[in-house]
Order: sequence, then structure tokens, then C-alpha cells
Amino acid sequence: MDVVRTVVPGALLLDRSADGTSTAPDLTALTARRRRRPARDAVLGLFGHPGDPVLLGVPRDSGYAVVIDARPDADTFGRLAVALLEGPQQLLVPPGCLYGVQSVASGTVVELRSASRLPRRERFDVDPDDPDLAVRWLRPRPARTPGTARSWAALITRLGAPAGPRRDRVSLW
Repeated sequence: MDVVRTVVPGALLLDRSADGTSTAPDLTALTARRRRRPARDAVLGLFGHPGDPVLLGVPRDSGYAVVIDARPDADTFGRLAVALLEGPQQLLVPPGCLYGVQSVASGTVVELRSASRLPRRERFDVDPDDPDLAVRWLRPRPARTPGTARSWAALITRLGAPAGPRRDRVSLW
């Protein structure tokens, strides 16, 4: 397995098909599995689990994955990292970070694994089109005005974090 670190500490791109010599993280605790089939160009997310990592994969077709560091105490708070996930590639999202996937093809399947299924009120949920985040999705998104309840500003208020995202680093893995 090949393991690639990202600009978001703890977020790892895993490629099970590669013969890399990197030490792979232990993923045995991530037993709760969910599969989604978003429509082409639709975005699944942005979601976050405050206490558990999430393993994100696209076993069928491809998806454009985004990770945003939403840990207020991290030096990388608000930092974004993006990658195109296909087949055996997976993304390990650390606790406290937001993740989302845009379906790039018809029939894309997104698989999420976590240690447990959190109730909705315990998860983070931010609109993928929030203007404060200004995520540049791979495929154009329809123009719309997201609600304030699912905004980046609402999340940082909930977390007691400083206002405004840091947009100084966006990295492709």
C-alpha cells in the first residue's frame, strides 16, 4: 500500500494497488459502512465527525474529494486539500475535518467507513457551496444561496473557532 500525506495533517491518501513501502494505518476499527450513489456532478458532503476518523473511497467510477481542516486548535485550520479518487484509492479523514465528494461520472459509488454511525446532531454539516469556503469543485455547480444554519460561519461559532477560513493553501495530493 502506498500512503501519501497531505497539507491537512492526518489526512492520508491510501492506494491499495501500489507496492509502496509506507506504513499503513490500522483501519480495523472502521466497521460502520455506508454507500451512496450521488447523481453526476452532485456533491456528497461537506460532513465531519468530531471524534472519529472516516475512510472515504470511490469503488466505482471516480469522485473529486475535498478535505477541510475544521480543528480550531490546528495551525492548518481552514486549509483545503483536494484529490481525484478512483478505484483502490481511499482517503483517511482525521477527526474534526470536513470531507466531501463530487461525483464525476454517472454511476459513481461513494463508500464511507467509520467506527460508528453518529446521530446527525453530533456530526458537522456545512453546505458545499458556502461562499466563505469558496470550494472550487471540479464540475460547475448551479448558482444558489446556501442557508445560514449549514454555513461555515455557523460551524466555527459552534466550535468556538476564530472567524473566517484560511485560504492560503490548497493542495492536490
